[in-house]
Amino acid sequence: MALRAVFLCASKGEGVSKKSGTPKPYNFSYVEYLVPAENFIQGDHNIQKNGFEVKQIEMVNSQEVFQKFNQVKPLTEVELFLNANPKDPSKNIVTDVKKLA
Repeated sequence: MALRAVFLCASKGEGVSKKSGTPKPYNFSYVEYLVPAENFIQGDHNIQKNGFEVKQIEMVNSQEVFQKFNQVKPLTEVELFLNANPKDPSKNIVTDVKKLA
């Protein structure tokens, strides 16, 4: 499955957090992208929007995939390729990216 979006940022990090006093390892990879803003109208709520909204989705923890995002300039239209997230099959995870012409 693919999702067309405007690319903003890819982040990948790992390390050891010492905030809680006990060292705790962390590891994350995600992509931020823009999608057209949608109005929200329900019952007494009427929220009108114009422009874009920032969304975030987990990315497969792969240096190879992260390097592909390094070749994409921010605000470029892309196709994000999605697969089921192995940690939670009810959600998607980005496994690849392709710049659109």
